[in-house]
Amino acid sequence: MVRRGRQKTLFGGVVEERDIDFEDKLWKAADKLRKKVEVHQYKYVVLGLVFLRYLSFAFEERRRELERAFSDPNSDEYIAYEEFRKKALEDRDYYLAKGVLYVPEEARWDFLVKNATQPNIAELLDRAVEVLEEEYPRQLKDVIPKIYTGMKTLEPLDYAYLINVFSSIEISKDHKAKDVFGRIYEYFLGKFTEAEGKKGGEFYTPRCLTELIVEILDVKEGTIFDPACGSGGFFVSALQKLEREGIDRSRLSIYGQDSKDMPWKICKMNLALRGAEGDIRIGDSYHDDKFFDLRADYVVCNPPFNDSGWGADRVKYEDPRFRYGVPPDNNGNFAWIQHYIYHLAPTGKAGFVMANGALSVGSTEGEIRKKIIKDDLIYGIVACPPKLFYTVGLPVSLWFLRKTKPEHMKGKVLFIYARKLFKQISRRQVVFTEEHIEKIVEKFRMFENGAPEEKINEVGFAKVATLEEIAKNGYVLTPGRYVGVKIYEDKVPFEEKMKTYSEELSKLLKEEEELTHKVKEVFKALGFQV
Repeated sequence: MVRRGRQKTLFGGVVEERDIDFEDKLWKAADKLRKKVEVHQYKYVVLGLVFLRYLSFAFEERRRELERAFSDPNSDEYIAYEEFRKKALEDRDYYLAKGVLYVPEEARWDFLVKNATQPNIAELLDRAVEVLEEEYPRQLKDVIPKIYTGMKTLEPLDYAYLINVFSSIEISKDHKAKDVFGRIYEYFLGKFTEAEGKKGGEFYTPRCLTELIVEILDVKEGTIFDPACGSGGFFVSALQKLEREGIDRSRLSIYGQDSKDMPWKICKMNLALRGAEGDIRIGDSYHDDKFFDLRADYVVCNPPFNDSGWGADRVKYEDPRFRYGVPPDNNGNFAWIQHYIYHLAPTGKAGFVMANGALSVGSTEGEIRKKIIKDDLIYGIVACPPKLFYTVGLPVSLWFLRKTKPEHMKGKVLFIYARKLFKQISRRQVVFTEEHIEKIVEKFRMFENGAPEEKINEVGFAKVATLEEIAKNGYVLTPGRYVGVKIYEDKVPFEEKMKTYSEELSKLLKEEEELTHKVKEVFKALGFQV
């Protein structure tokens, strides 16, 4: 059962606080066709249809707005002659001005619905994709999955069924605010990996986290870079912030990289749905940095956490990114953190999600963290509640870095303990509400604007700590240590605990083997074979 509530948005409106309704419908449709299509193939079928459906929805919504404006004598866009109105409705610029792509007739959802029962519907779906690629080659060439004709196990009636399922879904007016497309991607990715027997290792970043990070960084014009961009959630939140503040989106240049083809496609589609584009490339950020010379004003990211076997042995000795040291191969967290630092412009800021272990881990990683702290690059740490991620209950922290701090911020770090700051929206998920985001952002603004520390500090929630205090705490960055929260804190790093557990398990297994052997010997002496 989905719990419902209402929440103010950064747009000033109100949205339903709930899981998106149609996710279950889509997955039930997938279940119906599971015998016909391999799950790993089905995701291409689904995501292409979601894109076509959503793109047409945004187009038709804008078209209705224009029809009203063109026919209203009191409107600034009033057009007296109906013939000219019809021509104006086909003017691409009227749509692009509002971040909406003009959709040619053959690619419109209404056209596909009318032809859903035709025997050549698969060809029509692929043609819809081709038409969009021809219309927007920079944004969509090789992006939308074009596989309908080649999907020999699906019949025309199967496509008719799917089109009907997607047609029955109502997309609300705040569809952009919810990032519907990215959310469907996240939900299906979790379901697909589960169905394929794989561990879901890619996470769609919860919208409340991307909004919070973008607000704290105060993203405006310049360049924004995400080296593990996934479905492009940070870019979506940044574009929404620019729209709210009346800043032309063309003043923000978007750069992104992801190691896999599917997230690359999703990110490109997600941008296209908003009439935006960016330089998004495929490649392994660890060893194939596609933007080696880029120095960004804003670096944002939600990387794969605790990435084991990230390829430390493949790092070149002279690689300038790892000036603080090469992290061990069993955990790539500090490879990512150093990657962000390297890509910052002289006045750039970074905000990213990170596994909690990075706050206190020792050994080589601890030394790297210590050097970064001593170089005064960190200006904020936020401890987050568990269950923010839709598919996993992993607790995380947010890190904020500056290449150069203002004088009043030098030698200081703002710690925020937000683990108790959440609203439960379902059994498996919590969110930061608008009020929560505003509360956290306010503390950062006060810190950046030079407010007295006694006004910023709030027992149990916020504390400005000096580098001397952090040094006394062994260069550990766990916010609870500084804000005055009495919490159980495990000082033993995860890797050391696992090593101890492994040794103990190995010992127990050896004892079991010896005991089993003795029992067999006893039975053998009694004349029985085990």
